[in-house]
Amino acid sequence: MQSIDCTILRGGTSKGIYIERDLLPEPGAERDRTIFDIFGTPDTRQIDGLGGADKLTSKLGVMGAPTRKDCDIDYLFGQVGTKLATLDWTSNCGNLSAGAALYAVHKGYISTKETEARIAIHQVNTGRRLRATVPMANGQPVLQGDFAIGGVPGTGPRIDLDFGDFGGGAMNKSILPTGNVIDRFDVPGIGKIEATIVDAANLCVFLRARDVGLNPQTGVEELQADAALVNRLETIRARIAQEIGFVTENVELEMNTRLNPMMFVVAPPESYKALNGKMVEESEHDILSRSCTRWQFSKTYPGTGSIGTAVACGLSGSIANEAFRGKAVLGQEYRVRVGHPAGRLEVRAKLEGAGNAIPELTSAIIGRTARVIMDGRVYLKA
Repeated sequence: MQSIDCTILRGGTSKGIYIERDLLPEPGAERDRTIFDIFGTPDTRQIDGLGGADKLTSKLGVMGAPTRKDCDIDYLFGQVGTKLATLDWTSNCGNLSAGAALYAVHKGYISTKETEARIAIHQVNTGRRLRATVPMANGQPVLQGDFAIGGVPGTGPRIDLDFGDFGGGAMNKSILPTGNVIDRFDVPGIGKIEATIVDAANLCVFLRARDVGLNPQTGVEELQADAALVNRLETIRARIAQEIGFVTENVELEMNTRLNPMMFVVAPPESYKALNGKMVEESEHDILSRSCTRWQFSKTYPGTGSIGTAVACGLSGSIANEAFRGKAVLGQEYRVRVGHPAGRLEVRAKLEGAGNAIPELTSAIIGRTARVIMDGRVYLKA
């Protein structure tokens, strides 16, 4: 019976299957079929594979020796569909990036006797370099820590990820791919709507909660059950993707496959109840945000989306900046605390720029935790 060695890791608020590049077929239809077999796709329960039946747990990291001289390891991300046999190779996952950093030391791509392993990860989807720091002890990754992240029970060692190289990565332009902090779109069946589009770690679209009829106090399960709201957001997402030239053909297929553009509906901070029943107080976050992409609201918050959110908050006049209750100054590091359905997270970011020029992203650091769950072998159907 044919089988493939693999590792299951939790990275941030996501969980993925990590496989060495050389163990998979060459890129193409055969590789995709093998991955669908491993995950049990298409099936909403993924009952016949290792997939977790949720977009946060149906993720893949293809790992291998670095193909960039200035990196320690290659990390190619794949978002595997559940209901549909789709595989998005065009995006990135910030949470799974924490797992990629831990994988690098777990599998011996980098070793050190220092208290921290500093890892340069070639994020193959974007061609950018991610800098990560993993706590170490006696040459092994530390297993216990006191850092907590919303959406994951307990605590763990903090892994820092710096996405400072990811400005403009999705469209190979600036962090403002349209050149504007606010763009206006005429969406069929909805009317005119304003949006801020930021390209940082992934392609992120920011909308005002009041403009799309979203009540920030509504729980994420109730938001997901609001078919009219979900349809409205997907209609806006598809229209924007077409108008900015991100998607030019096979629009319906591309919107059902690609994570990008990611949608974020934002509002000023206010107290609300998280998924675990605990209150997230108004004073504990700087902006309230809900993420919805490919017809699904996120139960937590995308790691890459947190980078885009921090960048958008630092751009004067943007829709995120309107809702932001912190302070951001060009040339200085600033902090953004995002209130999301599972709690809150914090990003430290820095934008450089002068005059009327579009600023450049130089640093965007998010703390995550990660855990190796299993090393083993997955058997294929044939």
